[in-house]
Amino acid sequence: MDRLNATRISPQSISVLAATVGAQIEGECAIDITYLCTLEPGHEGGLSFLAQGTYAKHLGECQASAVLVGPKQVRPDGYRGCFLRVESPYYAWAQILHQFGNHSVWGSEAIDPTADIHPSAQLAPGVRIGAHVKIGEGTVIHPNVTLYPFTEIGAHCILHSGTVIGSDGFGFAPPRKKSAGLEKIKHIGQAILADHVEIGANSCIDRAVVGATYIGQGTKLDNLCQIGHNVRIGESCVLAGQVGIAGSTTIGHGVQIGGQVGIAGHLTIGDHTRIGGKSGVTRSFGSNMEILGYPAEEASIFRRKFAASNMKPRS
Repeated sequence: MDRLNATRISPQSISVLAATVGAQIEGECAIDITYLCTLEPGHEGGLSFLAQGTYAKHLGECQASAVLVGPKQVRPDGYRGCFLRVESPYYAWAQILHQFGNHSVWGSEAIDPTADIHPSAQLAPGVRIGAHVKIGEGTVIHPNVTLYPFTEIGAHCILHSGTVIGSDGFGFAPPRKKSAGLEKIKHIGQAILADHVEIGANSCIDRAVVGATYIGQGTKLDNLCQIGHNVRIGESCVLAGQVGIAGSTTIGHGVQIGGQVGIAGHLTIGDHTRIGGKSGVTRSFGSNMEILGYPAEEASIFRRKFAASNMKPRS
């Protein structure tokens, strides 16, 4: 199983899942569903969803055995799985997560007995560690850090005071009726930190909806950073203080991000790109770039526009 893209559930027949959300089944659907997974790349035996047409380009190569789709979604030639047609795929996805996704609750002990902690790890007073957490060799965890259930911390990491890793991301389905409230998207994935990661004080790294939020080897985060659900950050990245990255964004290797930067969700930032402080990133960028401003753009373009805007007219 690809842990970054899929989370295991107890086996469910597609007919049961379809009945749960009132879906119309389209295609050969004899296989049981054993995972809930992302649309890209998907997972054999998995169920995913397609709520926005902009992501339909991924459907042709999706490996999920079944996908929740809207009434008018066209089946691409490359997709061989089953369609579950519903009026609102995102709302149906929320229902599936709520009913079939496992979510471990907190016990009464500060350190859950199911946690797997290397003997050389150092835990300060006030640390709270949930069920099935893993902590690697030589890792140092400072006071009042909270590690939610199923979080994994690699070797030789440093987590500074007040850090929270593995809490739910910010995800809600809009109400289907005006009188109804928002439908919470249950998060059943993980947060995983590779080796030699350092997280600054009072930073938060959300667990994934399914699969994992992932921080790559050697990456360093300053204080007060917020990393959303299903974000992927590559190796040897540096994030200055007060950086916010919204859900499902992918950051390449060796990226440098200045302080007070905001990065919107569902974007991709290529390897070794530099993002200047106080920038607002609203679209994807490639590798080996320097970007600045709000909305962020290539640095040379930003500087020309900035210079032009400050030129005084001749008298």
